[in-house]
Amino acid sequence: MGERLVVTTMRNEGPFILEWVAWYLMLGFDHLVVFYNDCTDHSPELLQALDAAGVLTAVPYVPDPERPVKQTTLKLMSTHPRIRAADWVFNIDVDEFLVVHVGDGLLDDLLAQFDMTETHAIAVHWRCFGDNGYLRWEDVPTHRRFLRTSERRHKGNVFFKTLVRWPTDFWRLGVHSPKGWRGKGAWGIPPNQLKRCDGATMRRYHPKDSPVMMTQSRWITHEYAQLNHYASRTWESFALKMGTKSTVAGKDRYTETFFRGKNRNEKLDESALKYAERFDAVYGEFTREPELMRLHHLCCMDYVERLAAVHGFEAQDDPRWLFHQSEGARLS
Repeated sequence: MGERLVVTTMRNEGPFILEWVAWYLMLGFDHLVVFYNDCTDHSPELLQALDAAGVLTAVPYVPDPERPVKQTTLKLMSTHPRIRAADWVFNIDVDEFLVVHVGDGLLDDLLAQFDMTETHAIAVHWRCFGDNGYLRWEDVPTHRRFLRTSERRHKGNVFFKTLVRWPTDFWRLGVHSPKGWRGKGAWGIPPNQLKRCDGATMRRYHPKDSPVMMTQSRWITHEYAQLNHYASRTWESFALKMGTKSTVAGKDRYTETFFRGKNRNEKLDESALKYAERFDAVYGEFTREPELMRLHHLCCMDYVERLAAVHGFEAQDDPRWLFHQSEGARLS
């Protein structure tokens, strides 16, 4: 039986790595493959330490400067042997957290909702979460800090990410859905179907002819699962993105309008908190490793320095920087 993998790309995501990795291990994924590039923080050292511990596979790479970053990584993913050998692959970002609403909330419980004689991929719709009234970054788990979200049918939730079964049956993974078809039999004939998280077949999708990445609002469903999308976090953090190019589109789209669209706080959603005991057990394994925590604190110092450069304050005078400097020194 092949692995169930999470794959992603990262750059300067140091403070968020340990929580995100622990989350997907907690859900029952077997391993993670992380492609990283051009980092200026200590995240490469943290990723390599996790690689050495067997938790994930860390892959440095150099993007093609003439193309959006994701185009380079999607090619690398299509040739990576561990990804090619996997049974299931979930290509997502570090600001996306899968929450399963059936059974015990684990990956196995989600997969059990589908007839595998009819299922080649599973689409999980976004649920856009806002800043919950917070203005500043703090080193607090994302899934516990941001508990307010959009209405279910908010237009931002029309996008989905895809759990892909047997990835080599497609030409390549996509940012939202796999592209191209080389599998056995015609697409649209069981088992070659993409299912929504209410069990329905997404007939509009075709990996070659119509590789859609969204649905109409009326088809948004979070019945079996949702993908919590923390795209805004706080305004302080979001400002780090402003003036930079999107890794998908290759253009600057991180504007105040983008922030308002993603910063949704209409509904209270505490569904991620049900994992508290399970999450703490997995995350606790990281916090008991001094070297991992030392690197985490260095990444947090780096992050405060980036915030300081954008917002015009002295990092070394900030209590957050001082705390992480002290903790990092204690663990050295």
